[in-house]
Amino acid sequence: MVCGQLRLRTPQPCQIGVCLTPVPSLPGNLWQQHAVGLTTLSPENYASPLSLPLPDVLLSVMPQRQGISRWLLTARGVGMMLGLFLALAMLASFIHNQRLVRSVADHLALWRSLPEDAIAAKMLARDALIHDRSLLDAWQRSGEPLRFGMGLYQGMRLSAPVNTAIHRWSPPPAPAPVVQQVVQGPQTVRLDSLSLFESGKAALRAGSDKVLINALLGIKARPGWLIVVAGHTDSTGNQQNNQLLSLKRAGAVRDWMRDTGDVPESCFAVQGYGQDRPVATNESAEGRALNRRVEISLVPQADACRVPDAHTRSSQDDGHSQSEKE
Repeated sequence: MVCGQLRLRTPQPCQIGVCLTPVPSLPGNLWQQHAVGLTTLSPENYASPLSLPLPDVLLSVMPQRQGISRWLLTARGVGMMLGLFLALAMLASFIHNQRLVRSVADHLALWRSLPEDAIAAKMLARDALIHDRSLLDAWQRSGEPLRFGMGLYQGMRLSAPVNTAIHRWSPPPAPAPVVQQVVQGPQTVRLDSLSLFESGKAALRAGSDKVLINALLGIKARPGWLIVVAGHTDSTGNQQNNQLLSLKRAGAVRDWMRDTGDVPESCFAVQGYGQDRPVATNESAEGRALNRRVEISLVPQADACRVPDAHTRSSQDDGHSQSEKE
């Protein structure tokens, strides 16, 4: 029923009513055929052939294909494959992220369990954390790998505890290397005994001052250095006599340097080696001349050139007196 009012010769609907009433049908109509195709019931079993829910005129536009279309089947298969792939990808991402979290957590637990004095082990654990931080920083700048993606990446929450652990402890500074100051003195001064002494004598001959002065210019007493005067002879004569002669000659040179150069006696050490340390063969005259010598050298020593106290000086004087008596 349509009711309205005329306005400028154009009807305007105000209400629409629809009333459904039974529609008589003919045997073998389209609706009956469609119902038989869907239910596999014979027309004789149709309950109410005179009452139809739809008019026959609408059945001609209904799709005649039974079930789901091929396109829908294809779309459903593709959707299921995509869903399965997405589920597997998320599962793999979850597993990789759990492994990352467990690895970093193990490194943090190891670092925290080590005592502060375990420097070597602590540094190894800290190096592992530094490696983890470098990976996390690189992934933060350029993006995490695909295996950690799918919205499940956990690296962002791991950076803070790793950085805190790294900056909380640092290895103690290495001790500064002990630089040993090596003070090189002049080379050993070697004096020919024949230029200083008569043959078989221990007293300085006249004119030997010039040779000794030249030697004294290269030898300067200083704290921490010991002036060693060593006498040597050739193999001619008795070995014991040669040793005593070399000692006396070294003492004579020491006395001259002490008195002339105003060098404390504590700066000297006198040694007599006799014929035990030759520098040349004693089978020739030239070799024996080289072996007859007095050597003056500087040797580092902590207590050198220290002025002895009264007790030590008195003991030394007693020792010298007893030596002279012998």
